[in-house]
Amino acid sequence: MGVILKVSNIIFSRPIINFSKSINILKKVLKSSFVNEGKQTKEFEKAICSFLNMKYCVTTTSGTTALFLALKAAGIKNNDEVIVPNITFPATANAVKMAGGKPVFIDINPSNLLIDEKSLLKIISKRTKFIIPVHVSGRGSNIGKLISICKDRSIKVIEDAAEAWGSRINGKSLGSFGLAGCFSFAPNKIITTGQGGVVVTNNRNIYNKLKILKDQGRVGPTTGGEDNYVSSGFNLKFSNLQAALGLSQIKDMNWRIKKLIKIYKYYLNNLKQSQQFKVISFNLKLGELPLWTDVYCEHRNELNKFLMSNGVYCRYYWEPLNVHPAYKRSFKGLKNSKNLQKKMMWLPSALDMTKREQKKVCDLINSFYLKKKN
Repeated sequence: MGVILKVSNIIFSRPIINFSKSINILKKVLKSSFVNEGKQTKEFEKAICSFLNMKYCVTTTSGTTALFLALKAAGIKNNDEVIVPNITFPATANAVKMAGGKPVFIDINPSNLLIDEKSLLKIISKRTKFIIPVHVSGRGSNIGKLISICKDRSIKVIEDAAEAWGSRINGKSLGSFGLAGCFSFAPNKIITTGQGGVVVTNNRNIYNKLKILKDQGRVGPTTGGEDNYVSSGFNLKFSNLQAALGLSQIKDMNWRIKKLIKIYKYYLNNLKQSQQFKVISFNLKLGELPLWTDVYCEHRNELNKFLMSNGVYCRYYWEPLNVHPAYKRSFKGLKNSKNLQKKMMWLPSALDMTKREQKKVCDLINSFYLKKKN
């Protein structure tokens, strides 16, 4: 399939952590002997609010528990219907189940992998109380339309912005359009705290409920003894150790954003697209940030096997939610999801990826489809 440059293995993603910056902040945490949620966590939350231009934020243990907390704080009741895209990480639906809701799956638009608005109008019912738009890979161009549809019907919007940190629509951060927005700081995200997540909101009532729910239903300072517990709650606290990692990376957002855009543009300009292989586009002019570059590909499994044999490691897309045993149901009304099943994957998009590595990936993919064509 042609001559390919020999370089070391190219992986899908890896965290980039500034060692010296992280150590400096970690030393302060360790010297204080207070590694639980405290001063550094508050600093991190303040930095998050500043970056996203939000009034309030509450850190938590993961993007999943961020969604769970947001739903609980927003007043979800048992068996409330929550509309969730059928192609998303299972955490979105799992959070709904954890909160007592009933996930209702909606089809996605194959051109941008976002909720299909026409399908949304068909499945909204009197039982629909929430919708969770998922900003896949950093996309969210239709969030304004979704907000408008839901506002007219008194449906609450909780944004799953786990993959959209740094992504904006017309200058406004994704995650800031709905009642609350939820982000993840897992290792493959643009910034990471190992694990962890955050809920952001401009609603003070929601903010106050989030703080109580994440800390065992407690109000006020923690003593571990005769504290003021006003409701049931959970232990979903963050830690200063995690905050130290987050603070060391959030200051580097400009170069991280520029690098991800550069990676996406290189793929877009150097991969030969056809009916068999397409790069799913981002609207960079609107402000969408490509956390990863995702592609539609016929013969996906064969292509991936070929890439792996040449030291290139991609990541398959999630299976549609409706095929999993926990959420098993037919593809009725989910035609696009069915058509995309086993035809989607993410290309290597690590922040330290070199142009030479990208050239190898592009050469391999182009040669694979050239051979298929011939």
